[in-house]
Amino acid sequence: MRDPALERAFAERQSWAYEAAYRRFGSRMYTAALRILHDRDGSQDCVHEVMLHLWRRGDAYRDDRGSLEAFLVTCSRNSALEQFRRSGRQTDVARRAGLQVVPDELPPDPIERDRIARAVAALAPVQAKMIGLAYYGGYTHAEIAHDLGEPIGTVKSRISAALRALRHSLVEVSDG
Repeated sequence: MRDPALERAFAERQSWAYEAAYRRFGSRMYTAALRILHDRDGSQDCVHEVMLHLWRRGDAYRDDRGSLEAFLVTCSRNSALEQFRRSGRQTDVARRAGLQVVPDELPPDPIERDRIARAVAALAPVQAKMIGLAYYGGYTHAEIAHDLGEPIGTVKSRISAALRALRHSLVEVSDG
């Protein structure tokens, strides 16, 4: 639920609004960073850096352009992606992207985790790679297209087909 007073105060750089926004949205910002970085301390640092950067910059958020929550989560995600790229771990993700998935990203329930891992493993290798890069590696469609030398439309089509196949496979298993 949006809070217009908080959003307006944040846009006006009122210190109480930054504290309130951090208390209210900090956990969502942290989760967005953690999904990309897979590092608790690094994700916490990322959120703190985002808030500090926004405080210093001041004009980044405008309340007439959308919700403060979406803005902060997007800022955290983008900052985590930049940090991830700088860290040089892309090659590690690319090696893992094939048929394997990152265990931390899967549900904690071992049965559900195994079911999803089997569904991803059953995909065509190119689809599994796309899912690995997009959802477990944190790459954008444009980054995947650039890195693989593929047209962005091809990447989007493959990811879409993979998601349809996963949905069909997972729903079929749970219904049957």
